Amino acid sequence: NDANVEMIIKVIDGRGTNGHFWVFASGLTNVEVFVNVTDTLTGAEGHWHNPMNVAFQPILDTGAFVP
Repeated sequence: NDANVEMIIKVIDGRGTNGHFWVFASGLTNVEVFVNVTDTLTGAEGHWHNPMNVAFQPILDTGAFVP
């Protein structure tokens, strides 16, 4: 169902704190999930994976990207 929320993700500019962009994600699922985030300015990429039949583990990456 398109109205069913499976995952929420946000990216925060944390450069004022530690010089990095931060990636946070939370899921409401146990299906396999591949999360790919690309910094469109630098081309840097971050990749995270949650396997099938495992409760989605939160992503709390405060060092994801260095501008």
